[in-house]
Amino acid sequence: MKCEGCGIGIQTEDQEKPGYIPENVLKEKMENNEPVVCQRCFKLKHYNYLLPVTINSDFSHEIDKILRDFETVLWVVDIIDFEGTFRKEIAEKIKGKNIFLIVNKIDLLPKSTPYEKLKNWLLLRIKEMGINIPDDHVRMVSVKTGMGIEKTKQLLLQKEKEKALVFGVTNVGKSSFLNRLVEAEITVSAYSGTTLKVLKANVPNTDLQLFDTPGIFTQDRLCDFFDIYTQVKMIPSKKIKIKTFTVNEKNVLFISGLFWLKVLKNGVNNLPPIITVFLPEEISAHRAKEERVNDLLHNREVLFPPYDNNFDFDQIEFERENVKIDKGNDIALPGAGWLSIKRGPLIAEISKPKGLKYVIRKSMK
Repeated sequence: MKCEGCGIGIQTEDQEKPGYIPENVLKEKMENNEPVVCQRCFKLKHYNYLLPVTINSDFSHEIDKILRDFETVLWVVDIIDFEGTFRKEIAEKIKGKNIFLIVNKIDLLPKSTPYEKLKNWLLLRIKEMGINIPDDHVRMVSVKTGMGIEKTKQLLLQKEKEKALVFGVTNVGKSSFLNRLVEAEITVSAYSGTTLKVLKANVPNTDLQLFDTPGIFTQDRLCDFFDIYTQVKMIPSKKIKIKTFTVNEKNVLFISGLFWLKVLKNGVNNLPPIITVFLPEEISAHRAKEERVNDLLHNREVLFPPYDNNFDFDQIEFERENVKIDKGNDIALPGAGWLSIKRGPLIAEISKPKGLKYVIRKSMK
């Protein structure tokens, strides 16, 4: 069997060698009669031929070189994964630029979301970050539906006549945003004076050129603990699901198979906390008794991701932390979604992979 992308022979033994595809992925593709491509071709297609880079890697100075050539930066973030994509290290790199904050995937929020309240929440978060972004440069859009794209384009054309840089972490929809803005031919080439490839396109009937950089690869989001196939599956394509749980003392609430919290003590008047979970459909939420934790960790029908029964949990070093979170706050889980405390306080022990970030914040809604 050969890769339908590059023609190399497909193999499932060594991920460091050409032609590799995980065995479970190959099986799923064949069962569904889907095209089979090697891991390298899959990544190239998913990342639109711009393989991601780590912001603190050897490529950091190359990114800085590119940034020096631009006054205007379109910083694309994901509203579902706001804490994982609205990042301080990126804010530091683009501070002083003419920044447009493109808040994508608005269409995936619950229908009841009040947009005016959400905009105020975003402005507060920008202020807390200490970065200067004009209020009208905060654009809530949906690349999928086109919502907000045309108004964003018109505002951009008023503020920038020459060129702008599209910037952000992986899986936020950067390249799709660029496609929506230009609806024209896009070229891939190395940026002058660097080894980094960029996408380049002209906004039709204008002199404005747009450049899309490689996505910034993160290492502290839930998705970062899985392979590229799992990461793609975790990206929401429909409105996020909402579930509400009453979690009694000594019970646990799982988010996927890698994050869970155990309630240590009930709240005021001995009432258990109430938690509403906002997650993509391919990430599970499950309440259980404490004694079932070890059994459930390896149950892929209940806890996912991982989706593969052969996932190696030994590669994950878990750590535990105690938290006390009052009503009206969220636990945001980068690379996944968030948990909103509806009745509290939540007094809990969190178990998670070492290096996985979580953020306690004022509730989004």
